[in-house]
Amino acid sequence: MFQLLMALAGTAVADDPYIPVDTGADVPVTAPAWPQRFAGQAQPDGPHYDLELLYAEQRFEEGYGEAKRRLDADPSDTALYWHVVRFMFEQGEKFKPGEAESVKLAHYEAMVKVAEAGLARAPTDPHLLFALGLAKGRLGTTRGVLSSLFMAKDIEQAWLESSASGFTYASLNGAEQLPCDTYLALAIYYRLVPEYWVVQLIAGTRGDRQKAVDYAQRANTCAPDRIRVLIEVGASHLCKGGESGDAAMVERGLAALRRIDSITPVIPTDFIDRRQARTLIADPSLACEYSRDGQQDLDESNLKQP
Repeated sequence: MFQLLMALAGTAVADDPYIPVDTGADVPVTAPAWPQRFAGQAQPDGPHYDLELLYAEQRFEEGYGEAKRRLDADPSDTALYWHVVRFMFEQGEKFKPGEAESVKLAHYEAMVKVAEAGLARAPTDPHLLFALGLAKGRLGTTRGVLSSLFMAKDIEQAWLESSASGFTYASLNGAEQLPCDTYLALAIYYRLVPEYWVVQLIAGTRGDRQKAVDYAQRANTCAPDRIRVLIEVGASHLCKGGESGDAAMVERGLAALRRIDSITPVIPTDFIDRRQARTLIADPSLACEYSRDGQQDLDESNLKQP
C-alpha cells in the first residue's frame, strides 16, 4: 500500500519529509525522533510513542489493535481513548462508496462510545473533546445531517471547548494538528448544518456560512496548504459566495481548489480530496452539501419540525 500511494503521488519517498522511508521492518518501541516541524509535535519520550509511529506510517489497523489492547488492559489511561478513536476514524475513511450503511453506522457508534468513555474519566480533555466531535460528526454525516440534528449542539460544544482550551498538539507527520484541525472541523460543521430558523428550534444551534469561511481560513493560517484544509476553504467560499451572489468569494474558493493539484498528497485521504476538489471546480453548486463521505441532503422541506 505504501509503495502504491507513492506511485500515485508521483514523488520520491526520500524527498518527502512527511512520510518515512518504508524499510519493511517492524516499528520498534524505541525509535529515532522525527524532525521537529510542528508546534506541539509528539516526542519520543512521550506516552505511546510507538502508537504515534504507527499512525504516522499509516498502519492504522495495526495501530488500532495495539491501542485497543492497551486500553482494555488499562482503562485509566485516558490518552489511549483518543488513540483508539483516531485509528478508527482512519479506518472509517477507507469505507468504499457502496459499503453497507449498517456497517458504517456500527463503526461510528463504537467510536462515539470510546470517546464518551474517555470523557467520563477526563471531561475537559481537549483531545478527547475533539475526538468526540469527530466521531459524532462522522456518525451524523453517515445518517444524514438532517436526521442527526439532535447531536449538533454536542458536536459544536465539544469542538468549541477544544479550540478554546489553548491545547497544542501535532502527530509526527502533521496529519493531525490541534487546534488547527478543530478549526477545520468547525468550518465543516457550520457549512453543513443548515442556517434555517427551524434548525435552531430543533437543535439549539444552527449553521453559519460566514463562520464556515472564517474557520476555514483560520485553519489554513494555523497549518497552511494542507489538502484537507484547502478543499474546505474552497467549499466554504463557494457555498457562501454562491448563495450571496459574491463572485469574488466564489473565485477565491475556486483558486483554493485549483491550488490542490500543485500539492503532493501525503496521507490516503489527500487522494480522495484531490479528486473531489476537481468535482467541486466542475460543479460549484455541490459545495454547500459537500462531504467526503457523500453529498448531504440539506433541503429544508425534509426537516422534521418539533
